[in-house]
Amino acid sequence: MLNRRRFIKMTGSLLLTVAPVGSGMARTGYPQRIATPDRGGTQTLLALDMVPVVSVEASFYNAMGSTPSLPANIPDAGDPSEPNLELLRYYQVELIVTVTISPVVQEQLRRVAPVFALDIYRGYGDTWQHSCDETERLAIALGRASAAHHYIRQLAQKIALTRDRLAHIPLRKFILLGLSTDGRHITVYGRKSIMSAAMEQMGFSDAWRGETNNYGFTNCGIETLATYTDASLLVIDYGESMQAAIAVLNQSPLWQAMPVVQQRRVFRIGRIEVFGGLPLADEFTDRFADALLRPVRL
Repeated sequence: MLNRRRFIKMTGSLLLTVAPVGSGMARTGYPQRIATPDRGGTQTLLALDMVPVVSVEASFYNAMGSTPSLPANIPDAGDPSEPNLELLRYYQVELIVTVTISPVVQEQLRRVAPVFALDIYRGYGDTWQHSCDETERLAIALGRASAAHHYIRQLAQKIALTRDRLAHIPLRKFILLGLSTDGRHITVYGRKSIMSAAMEQMGFSDAWRGETNNYGFTNCGIETLATYTDASLLVIDYGESMQAAIAVLNQSPLWQAMPVVQQRRVFRIGRIEVFGGLPLADEFTDRFADALLRPVRL
């Protein structure tokens, strides 16, 4: 996160080369100088072929394998829970786009510029449709409606092609989850998540029968999985934390006794931005296909 000292140092060195230009809105009628201080907002704007003037920190964005790719050298707004308002003012931001930033922080951001909150995770209705509708709503506000239509159409084609590529896979029911390092707790991503919707569109079943919150996940004990005898598991690879959990589970009689483990139906899947915008479906489609076509069993 940028603190005040780092902000002053950075802006001082940039004054001669990248001092902010005048309002793009005045020239086009649409906001041009857009900030995206979280991953979901960043990837959605990039999907519309627009680059933010200030974004979430690149390492934070890339840590979850977020797509589309974030161009280098974009100033970052710091931690999404405490964005750098001074930096946003300096770059004369005209609109701030977010998916997950809390209402309290949004109020702080409104001191700088209007906030466009993509209302995807509502806890009711069709999260997939919400993500498409909100992408289109943002695109209209930016004068980029055709870009949204193009992106949604391309995504639908990609999912259809991936469905065909995976048609021969015999396993059809999956539970997507992350492991706690203690090896005793899991986070399951099920109904109301974009991943669940994408999985279904690729012709597979989200096997999780339990409740999920507004963001499409729930936390529970590892023993819950014992009742899912016909489902395979997709474990999100969070690097060292996943490896630590697997080391514990390898010593667990409960885990070893589960049919899904004995039948080697536990697969690694690359990390994803689980609370992203519509581009999350794009990256999940790639990770899901890779997990099944080049399986790494845990």
